[in-house]
Amino acid sequence: MAPAKTRIGPGRETTIRAAMVDRHTAALFAERMREGAAARQRGDIAAATHNVEAALALVPGQPEALRWLGELARARGDEAVAESAWRRSLAAHEAQPAVWNNLGNLLARTGREEAALAALTRAITLEPRYTEAHYNLARVLHRAGRGSEAATALQAALALPGGPRAAMLQLAARLQENAGHLAEALAALDAALEIAPRKPALHHNRGVLLHRLARHAEAVAAHEQALALEFPPAPLPASPPASPPASPPASPPASPPALPSALPFAQALTERGAEATGAARADMHYNHANALQALGRGDEARAAYRRALAVDARHTLALYDLARLRWRLGDDDFDEELRALEAADPASPLGPGLRGHLLARAERHAEAGAAFAEALRREPGAAGFHDGLGRVLSRQGRHAEALAAHERALALAPADGDLHAHHAAALLAAGRAREALTAAEHACTLAPLDQHAWAQRGLAWRLLGDARDTWLNDVQRFVAVHDLEAPAGFADMAAFNAALAEELRALHHDRREPVDQTLRRGTQTLGNLFEQQAPLVQALKARIAEAVTKTIAALPAGEAAHPLLGRRPAQAGPQAAAWRFSDSWSSRLARGGFHTDHVHPHGWLSSAYYVSLPPSVGHDAPGQAGWIRFGQPDRELGLAPTLQVAPRVGRLVLFPSYLWHGTVPFDDEAERLTIAFDVVPA
Repeated sequence: MAPAKTRIGPGRETTIRAAMVDRHTAALFAERMREGAAARQRGDIAAATHNVEAALALVPGQPEALRWLGELARARGDEAVAESAWRRSLAAHEAQPAVWNNLGNLLARTGREEAALAALTRAITLEPRYTEAHYNLARVLHRAGRGSEAATALQAALALPGGPRAAMLQLAARLQENAGHLAEALAALDAALEIAPRKPALHHNRGVLLHRLARHAEAVAAHEQALALEFPPAPLPASPPASPPASPPASPPASPPALPSALPFAQALTERGAEATGAARADMHYNHANALQALGRGDEARAAYRRALAVDARHTLALYDLARLRWRLGDDDFDEELRALEAADPASPLGPGLRGHLLARAERHAEAGAAFAEALRREPGAAGFHDGLGRVLSRQGRHAEALAAHERALALAPADGDLHAHHAAALLAAGRAREALTAAEHACTLAPLDQHAWAQRGLAWRLLGDARDTWLNDVQRFVAVHDLEAPAGFADMAAFNAALAEELRALHHDRREPVDQTLRRGTQTLGNLFEQQAPLVQALKARIAEAVTKTIAALPAGEAAHPLLGRRPAQAGPQAAAWRFSDSWSSRLARGGFHTDHVHPHGWLSSAYYVSLPPSVGHDAPGQAGWIRFGQPDRELGLAPTLQVAPRVGRLVLFPSYLWHGTVPFDDEAERLTIAFDVVPA
């Protein structure tokens, strides 16, 4: 007898391959499957499952019924049963691309990326024009950090008809953004919005991208559109009619507009599935707050961060950035939300851990130590908390306790270069330079580009009288001074910088310095200054690029072991894309302001450009007030500056990022306005 064919559900035929059955059994099987389909269509998952299981009892191992069983199990959240059913279905009949696609998605959701990739690749092999399988393959490759392969898979999906076009374009935007192609990413998002204009995630992602492009007003508008769609206002209750209508209306009233679903938002934002999560929805308020901050709307940003925390009280970035904002706004209780979380969740180390980090940066070392100790009481095995405790104990001169804390951190995370660099700093402060050198060498081995590790190594060499200190820190050789020429349209640098100062002042919105930066008694701009849509900043950027290119070209080549010279690009010119600006900002110091001595851990070349200076700062300034100094570390080690450079309006100073530098305070009512940036090889 040939396998019986039975119509199951509207427009679908299946062949009962699992067994040779008689017509009566085939009819009963088909009836059960039809009843299962009807139950599934009305949303009764339990009844649908019962009927499919009854069908399988009649024809065990039937692949189509097993596929349905898996889909129903997935619908009720039972992924183990779903996986088992799909694998049994494929064992009975391997050539089912849809089942391979479903299995691949499930494997990806449960963290088995390689198995997911294999399943999705099998689906595509069986059906090369399977759009959704190509798209799902791209999603898994993207999550695995394989961006170029993800782009290829997504390109194949977009070349085929059908599929979730808006979601596919959204992923295309993410891939373009990750590759640094921000304009192309924005174009992809705009195309997605033409398809799905009421999808909150698209507006949200567009807002994030516009913020990165420094188009902050547009970013705020995009975020507010996303929030309006994701959190629509509750409809007002209808007012009762004054009197009953005399007759029924001629036509039924229009149905209320459908509210936007939260499901597409969560899937796009988290790429973890269709269900919305508190953290994902909190991201919308968090990124809205970031864009508001960039426009100087600090009070509104503070409220937006709090809305993020109302959705997800443990949103780490919202907690951290709200505390930083409140510090810059001058709030005495800047860590209020962290203390509230610490009290509300006595098992979590998040509140005290973040407080410890911020209080340490605020130089409130005793309070920071108490916070780190509390975080360690809650999570004793956290290397970062032991390290933080060691750093603040060292600042208090409690060297034996500090070194013990650092040793505990290293025992927990021996391959962490930062921990070795911090250990080296504590050893230097304790007067143990030889041991500090060993720790710094470990740090440089583990993180050879970490400028802070090299700075500690240089200090150890200097204290030990090792000639390698000069090899590393030769200020005469490595500090470059350029007095720039005025851009076109300006008579001289004085006129240009006067206009530039006005442009920069409009970007300084805060009431005090950042808690986690080196300036004291002043303010600093947010974001990457050279990405701002500020014409004079852009004109200066071009002049600076010429000086950077000249400085890099003048560096000697051939010293591969040197942290500055060993990274010198073979071609220094901008046409060769040899280097790039990695960050940029403006600092504005008031009377008594200065920068603490520091290095730039993630840079290569760093800088200071002088826009506006107080009258008391100049070549003849008493005590070199307002000057930049090099070679003096951030600890009292008995080491004096090795070079001091007088500032001058229009002057650019370039130096290795590992070179210790700070500024001398000045006593003047006028501001000291500068621009700084870091450069790294491309």
